[in-house]
Amino acid sequence: METERKFYQVSKDIRNAPTCDHLMHGYETRSEFAHALLQIVHRWHDRIGECIEERNGFLRLRFYDTPGGMPDEAWLPHFLLCSVPMPVCYKDNDKMEEELNRAFEID
Repeated sequence: METERKFYQVSKDIRNAPTCDHLMHGYETRSEFAHALLQIVHRWHDRIGECIEERNGFLRLRFYDTPGGMPDEAWLPHFLLCSVPMPVCYKDNDKMEEELNRAFEID
């Protein structure tokens, strides 16, 4: 049985971030927490990744849109993520992999 793949896009907007919980996230001030979130957004915004693991309000996303085809992975807070449907390029890759598996009789 195949599990449903989940994809998320990283938001540019930190307005939904719980900056009042800065201490819970290890920051002494709200502004330090906001600055850290802005750095995350600067690095990852608008990218779409596949969720490969979830833990304590964070999702581990695998991003395939990297040069050389080597995926990036990152643990990102759920409040910076928006659920999106599977991108077309992933569907095309799945079809190609299925065809190759059939051609080489791989289960």
